[in-house]
Amino acid sequence: MSSGKHVVVIPFPFGGQAWALVNLVLKLAPAAPDVRFSFLNIAKSNSLIFPPPLRAKLPSNVQVYEVNDGLPDGHCGPMEHSGEHVELFLKAAPENFRAAVDAAEQDVSKKVSCFLTDALVIFAGEMAEKMQVPWVALWVPTPYCLAAHVYIDVISELHRESSGGGTSTDNDNDDDKSLGVIPGLSMMHISDLPKELIDDHDTSRSACMLREVGRVLPRGATAVVMNSYAEVTPTPLIADLKSKFKMLLQVGCLAVSFPPLPLPSSSTSDTTGCLTWLDARDPRSVAYICFGTVAMPSPSEVSAIGEALESTKTPFLWSIKERAMAFLPKGLQERTSAYGKFVPWAPQAQVLSHLACGVYVTHGGYNSMFESVVGGVPMVCKPFWADNMMNGRVIEEVWGIGVKVKGGTITKSGMEKALEVVLRGEDGKEMRKKAGELRERLVKAAGPNGIAEADFKVLVKLIST
Repeated sequence: MSSGKHVVVIPFPFGGQAWALVNLVLKLAPAAPDVRFSFLNIAKSNSLIFPPPLRAKLPSNVQVYEVNDGLPDGHCGPMEHSGEHVELFLKAAPENFRAAVDAAEQDVSKKVSCFLTDALVIFAGEMAEKMQVPWVALWVPTPYCLAAHVYIDVISELHRESSGGGTSTDNDNDDDKSLGVIPGLSMMHISDLPKELIDDHDTSRSACMLREVGRVLPRGATAVVMNSYAEVTPTPLIADLKSKFKMLLQVGCLAVSFPPLPLPSSSTSDTTGCLTWLDARDPRSVAYICFGTVAMPSPSEVSAIGEALESTKTPFLWSIKERAMAFLPKGLQERTSAYGKFVPWAPQAQVLSHLACGVYVTHGGYNSMFESVVGGVPMVCKPFWADNMMNGRVIEEVWGIGVKVKGGTITKSGMEKALEVVLRGEDGKEMRKKAGELRERLVKAAGPNGIAEADFKVLVKLIST
């Protein structure tokens, strides 16, 4: 085999997690043209992120491979994003990906020189150690969440104390217990953490992986790359994380562009007519509702959103899953047709950058936060899982560019109030101003003199030498 550089790339193929790593590879490929990138992924995920037209246009040094997903032979039926599928994938992944690595090496006649993976793919650390090559791990969620994973043992002790399992006499419950003992997390609470991180009774493979990742990365990863900008992350948090890892790089948010790209013409990208519809609305008047590719509010919450939009006569664009349509109030579509639009999919980045968009009702996904900031749009956040709760806290209390759903559950009255505050109140004007100021800071951070550009160059050198 030849001695050229050969980077094996392994995403975590569930919940939209793979997109950031894809974008990183597509940025690295032209910057390191002599490096071969072998992208190993399950077929279902590959079909979503690399449809045939895109796959045909990939850089010549990027090759996509399909790996067995762990499902039983002959399995049929929906299991996309289900816990069962994740469990089966994790059980089979180490063996399946070892075989895929061998096949990729044979295909390109190059030994693997580096692993570039999602940070959740912790079995890659063992593979890299055995092959004596670097392991570069991409952390996709918020940096606050990475700190929580690193301090898992401290958090477990706090949780035991607050739930009565320790020696503490503190009467604070789990929801109120602060994470102030962890550098940079003074505004966070135990209730902001993913439940799998603090529930050590959950012995599923996915929960064990989440609890273990913060222990594996410091000792095993050659470098941890964060999907974030240093300029908008608290200095104590970054300083502490740098002390925990061999190398910490921040290459910017990989899902969005600062400054935003020009809006494309409706005819080429507006298959559901969203941008054309927005063109006819007043500036900053429209509520855009979308909860991502996986999350979905409860039936009562879907109904409550619809009732609040109707009672306030708020113009809205709602990207809603087909199965959720059944939970809308009867006749709502007809009664709101003059000022509302329901679509199965929307070009989200373009919608949020449209002048008519006034508020984003969201699950608080990390990439969604940045997409909203690109457009200078404040948010109403209904967290579901993973880093959503921490993101909601950042949106409301750190950045001051939105509000969380009160009590964690969407109600008609709560949504009416949130829409009034953000769309029509003085507080909403201040949120919009702060979102615009944050956008300008991020435009500067993403520029040629920002930390992201410098750290990206370090990453290119790391995988190339």
